[in-house]
Amino acid sequence: MTPTRSRDRWDAGMAIGGVVAYVVLAVAGLVVLLLATAGPEHRAAITTALRAQALAVAVVSALAVAGLVVLLARTIGGPVRRARRLADETRLVGEVNPDHRLDAEGAGNLAPLARAVNDLAEQRQAAQREIAEQIASARHEVEQERNRLAALMAQLTAAVIVCNREGRILLYNAAARTLAGDETMIGLGRSVFGVVDRALVTHALDRLVGSREQVLVASTLHGQRLLRVHLTLVHDPHHDETPAGFVLVLEDLTRRHRATTRRDAVLRDLTEKTRASLGSIRAATESVLDYPDLSAEERSRFLRVVHEETAALGQRVESWVDDWTREVADDEVLGEVAGPDLLDLLALELGRRSFTVTTTPPPDELWLRVDSNAVVLALAHLGGRLRESTGTTDLSIELHRSGPHGQLDLRWRGSPPHPAAFGRWLAEPLEGAGVANAREVAERAGGEIWCGALDGATAYLRVLLPASEAPTRVDSHVTDDLASRPEFYDFDLFDIRLPAPDWQDRRLDELAFTVFDTETTGLDPSGGDRIVSIAGTRIVNGRLLRQERFERLVDPRRGVPVASTAIHGISSDMVTGQPTLEEVLPAFARFAEDTVLVGHNVSFDLRFLEPAERAAGVSLGQPVLDTLLLDAVAHPAYTDHSLEGIAERLGVSVVGRHTALGDALLTAEVFLALVVLLQGRGITTLGEAVAASRATFEARVDRSLYRR
Repeated sequence: MTPTRSRDRWDAGMAIGGVVAYVVLAVAGLVVLLLATAGPEHRAAITTALRAQALAVAVVSALAVAGLVVLLARTIGGPVRRARRLADETRLVGEVNPDHRLDAEGAGNLAPLARAVNDLAEQRQAAQREIAEQIASARHEVEQERNRLAALMAQLTAAVIVCNREGRILLYNAAARTLAGDETMIGLGRSVFGVVDRALVTHALDRLVGSREQVLVASTLHGQRLLRVHLTLVHDPHHDETPAGFVLVLEDLTRRHRATTRRDAVLRDLTEKTRASLGSIRAATESVLDYPDLSAEERSRFLRVVHEETAALGQRVESWVDDWTREVADDEVLGEVAGPDLLDLLALELGRRSFTVTTTPPPDELWLRVDSNAVVLALAHLGGRLRESTGTTDLSIELHRSGPHGQLDLRWRGSPPHPAAFGRWLAEPLEGAGVANAREVAERAGGEIWCGALDGATAYLRVLLPASEAPTRVDSHVTDDLASRPEFYDFDLFDIRLPAPDWQDRRLDELAFTVFDTETTGLDPSGGDRIVSIAGTRIVNGRLLRQERFERLVDPRRGVPVASTAIHGISSDMVTGQPTLEEVLPAFARFAEDTVLVGHNVSFDLRFLEPAERAAGVSLGQPVLDTLLLDAVAHPAYTDHSLEGIAERLGVSVVGRHTALGDALLTAEVFLALVVLLQGRGITTLGEAVAASRATFEARVDRSLYRR
């Protein structure tokens, strides 16, 4: 029960008690006055009559008092309830939903007050609109700068994370989330130590603070990935000796490390097996040279050994070259490029050099790992030499997959150049390619280049370049709409410490929350119903982070009834083969780590999660808040505490109902509005919100509505 509601009931009870006491005292006074003014004989008669009818007088008096109490309760209680409801609605208009208006028709004798409040609300809303327009105009340039920051950070290919000195993330980009490989690891307000080792960061801070060093570079493991970490301090302008935070730039060295390891293994294998073959060849050769009297059969046997070892050595060298080309060849300047893009670049460069070019792109998606600039300049250089030699200006370019390579052909009408001349062209220096010549371009990429003739009329220049997997795409989520900008940063978190060991004493506006919801096969977990979908979103620093979301379909290992599918749209076919709840729950627990859980009628969801918690060895032990109960605290005069009813009162748009993510987002918006109303009632900490929720009528009726 809230303090306001208790005070209202106390005031009404005191008023009724006062009136009843006044009536009782008045009747008693009349009786005393009557006895005092009556003669002795009349006084004796009255006393005798009262004694004879004492029981009847007591019953009639009690009934009269009870009737008076009921009458007064209805007379006083009605206006009190109407006044309390008008107070709640006035607070709603002033703090959360300026579009809401008081019900003057149902206000009784308080109707003039309700109309006056509505008039004031109209005036206030008009003033707010005018002020909002002025603020929006003044903040336009600031918003543009913030949007440019978001766009820049999102487009950077390097993974960047900015943290406060406690290691809480307050800025990150899409590349960082992609590098982490798990959306439960990266997010505003979360600890960066799920990605980077705490000891490494502590060592870096100890080393950089108070020293002349600006950056510390180190390596660390994140799962199966080897990361290079560049750590730079963010200095606090008010405390030079204490950093405000630090910036991490992360680089994935896994591929390069694997290539280096593989290169070492190839070289080691090359050395050992070559030494063995050369030893056999040397022994056979020395036997032939040292013993000239060998029989023809013995000499032939030793020569066969030399021949076989030489052939085997040649095959191994070819195998090593192929292996090197496929798996080892790597360079910092090499990168993935789509085949059609490489053709377009080459055609553009040849066109600048007065060639007429037609292109045939690969029939399927083909990516190459090359230095695209060097390849284009090398082929353009060879095209220039070809024009000087043959006079041709018409070229056709084709690209298609050939085993582990992409085969790029430049074709022309005529004959191929002489091999000696072509060799000289390959050795000529290139301008602006960053390598010595065209031959080095091919070799650096692990490819080959040569000329030949298709038939008597057509010749070709062919380049084999290593094919590659398509690179991991980084979804930047960047749009021109400021309202839909990704929430990748919040510099206010520099001054906020999250979380706190003592949850109960923390202010609601200081805590991080995970707002979640589930969809199920039915309403009875004990009867076999199971979760088919779970989703959540986060609230950090009083902001709903829509892009930081968790959403999973779950295989319930039973059919989804048609009636349930009609509500949430999830069918048996959609969830069959999906991870089970026991597999999904650990990831959700990581997503919700260090946050307060929030849901609507949350005990329903928790009853479905409890068996999976035990089976998965996961405990969602953090505090829980229920928007159903919080609304009962904020609006005790209302009986409708459904999610739709609350949203309508608070002016929150209802979109995506009966999907786990849609309901979680709606609940999050409702929760943020309720926090404002609770603060107006003096409920500011988590402990106060929990206590107020447990004291509501709804929680007392069903204790399972609030179990933590």
